[in-house]
Amino acid sequence: MILEYPEYYERFRCIGGDCPDTCCAGWEVDVDSESAKYYKSVDGEFGKRLKDHICEEGEDCYFPLTKDKRCPFLNKENLCDIFINLGEESLCQTCTEYPRYFIDIGNYEQTDMSLSCMELGRIFYTETPVIEYVRSENPVEGEPLTEEDQDTLVEILSLRNKCISLLQDTDHSFNDKLREVRALVSYAEGEDPGEKDKSRIFLQESFKELIILFESLDSINDEWSEKLSYYKELSENPSKLDRITEFTSLYSEKLDEWISKTGVYFVFRYFIDTLTDGDIENELCFVHRSLRLIFFMLFAEWLSKGKLDVSDMIYVAHLYSKEVEHDDGNVGRIKKFSD
Repeated sequence: MILEYPEYYERFRCIGGDCPDTCCAGWEVDVDSESAKYYKSVDGEFGKRLKDHICEEGEDCYFPLTKDKRCPFLNKENLCDIFINLGEESLCQTCTEYPRYFIDIGNYEQTDMSLSCMELGRIFYTETPVIEYVRSENPVEGEPLTEEDQDTLVEILSLRNKCISLLQDTDHSFNDKLREVRALVSYAEGEDPGEKDKSRIFLQESFKELIILFESLDSINDEWSEKLSYYKELSENPSKLDRITEFTSLYSEKLDEWISKTGVYFVFRYFIDTLTDGDIENELCFVHRSLRLIFFMLFAEWLSKGKLDVSDMIYVAHLYSKEVEHDDGNVGRIKKFSD
């Protein structure tokens, strides 16, 4: 099997209780069957605590959140009591893998990490000027693909790599690069990019329309709902919207750097979904909408604080990813650009 992952994957280390927004809060923790079986076998007082907190619904097991929306095993120091009492090897699959994700298709495995993790965001935006990808092989055989699916996989990966290369070109602005990405996708589909753009609803959306779409998604965080309300208010205020030109001019270099890099992250993560979605325009729609909202989120941060730095980019990417990328239903809604 061919394995591919970004170089920063190897540099990531969880910082535990020092994390500014622990991953052990806000989400219910899914517990895999093997870990659930082990937790039920643990004796003593801690074993009783484990059993008391495991919830089962059919074949699914999970740890429900406390009233404070924290994992019941996350202590006051933001450390994991399961880790402390039973060791790192006792953690369930969800906790062991986060913020990593894995996608296997045939003899190809794509691995990356989620920007919902703020430590990964710090590495991504402050220590990774150019995103490089590592390829390796192992003797594991994946599920066989049809010849047609194998050809599609090769074509999608080739297109993905061209788009990533284009987005990392520092000689052009992000908007120019995104137009080129759209053109590459159109040409790959045998379409005239100018004509195709006319039918792409997501390219014509106002900020207000975009924010209304995001308000319709499921949310796990009151902060996100409050932010969306603020964004919607801004999108309805012409005098505030007029300041986008000023904002873009003040931070043009940084915005090009951050948004381009975030675009690379989304292209690598989502273009491969074309094999299951059946239409790469779904992936392009997700990338376009995501980057456009993230831009507006940065604009809103600047308006409210009067300044902007890389910590804002890390925060915004983290908030967006945590609310959107970890919910398949939300991702699917953003990909759907027409009825």
